[in-house]
Amino acid sequence: MSKTDLRVTKTKRAIQQAGLALLLKKTVNKITITELAQTALINKGTFYLHYADIYALYDELLATVANEAIQKSTAYPLLFLDSQAFVREFLFAESPALQPEQLALLKPENLRFAPDFPKVLLHLFKTAIYAVGRLDPTRENDIRLTFLLNGMISLLVDPSLIDRNDPACVTFTVQLLSRNIEQTFPEFYRD
Repeated sequence: MSKTDLRVTKTKRAIQQAGLALLLKKTVNKITITELAQTALINKGTFYLHYADIYALYDELLATVANEAIQKSTAYPLLFLDSQAFVREFLFAESPALQPEQLALLKPENLRFAPDFPKVLLHLFKTAIYAVGRLDPTRENDIRLTFLLNGMISLLVDPSLIDRNDPACVTFTVQLLSRNIEQTFPEFYRD
């Protein structure tokens, strides 16, 4: 790695850390480039060498946090083996406690400035599922995964749809989604 690469990496890290620190205090739309640059100990021009605006930084921070969480899940191989276990792991597994900065990123008042975040999640989940190696990344499989995952992501993004303390609600959700998985990927669920 050259000195230039190391400087760029350090500068981006400083910008990201400053962004996270400021998100703990205010919503993304209230953060100015001037205060972010001061917090990161850079000038405003340096910020613009790396990001178009504060929202581009926010989008990158969100994608990074989402990718880290998605990569930690063990659910993806279950999609091809046990549809109910996949749904339970995907929707109901205990997530590790989020850091305050991660919670700040995911606040609804911040997420409203990331309208493409569900698409980012969809892409990251599909990438993780394809990485299992049981499903070829074809257009047909992309359509099938998009159909299934969009519904499941909706349940993750709006947790009020499922009462996790109501066993009947959880059972209904698991059965409904697992039937959809088995019908969408019959090649893995033939008797």
